Amino acid sequence: MFEKVENSIKESTEYKKLCSVLFNIFEWFYTKFCFGILSHFERKFVKYLFVGFMNTVFSYIVYAFFVTITGHATFSLGISYIIGILFNFQTTGRIVFKNKNNKLILKFFLSYLITFFINRYALDTLVNTIGVDKYLSQAILVFPIAMISFLILKYFVFSKTSK
Repeated sequence: MFEKVENSIKESTEYKKLCSVLFNIFEWFYTKFCFGILSHFERKFVKYLFVGFMNTVFSYIVYAFFVTITGHATFSLGISYIIGILFNFQTTGRIVFKNKNNKLILKFFLSYLITFFINRYALDTLVNTIGVDKYLSQAILVFPIAMISFLILKYFVFSKTSK
C-alpha cells in the first residue's frame, strides 16, 4: 500500500518540480557558495550537510508545532527528536547514500548515540578544561562532529556491506 502511494508521489509533477528545485539549489551551493569552497569536499559530504540543514529545519518545525499544541518544551523536544531521527534516517539514507534499507535504523540510531557522546566529551573538555565559552564551544564542534557523523554513516551504517 505504501509503495503505491510512494510511487504516485514520485510520478507527480509537483514532486519532480521539487526535486529539480532542490537539485538546482544544491548545485549552486556546491559550485558557487563562498567561491566554490564546498566543491573541495566529497560530493556526498556536501549533500549530507545540505540534507542536515533540511532535517534541522524540519525538526524545529515539529518542535514548534508540539510546543504550540501542548505548551511543554521537554515533551516537544522528545517528540521532535524521535520524528526527526526517523525523518533524518529516510532523507540521509535515500538522498545522500542512495539506500532505502529500513533495517539499518538501529545502526543509524547507534551512530547518533556515538556522535552524541563524542560531542558531549569534546564540549565538556572545551568548556571545563580549556575554559572556552559554552556557546562558542558548540559552534566550534558543529563541523567536526558533522564530519565524524558522516564518516560513521558512510562506513558503518550505509556501507556497501550494510544491505
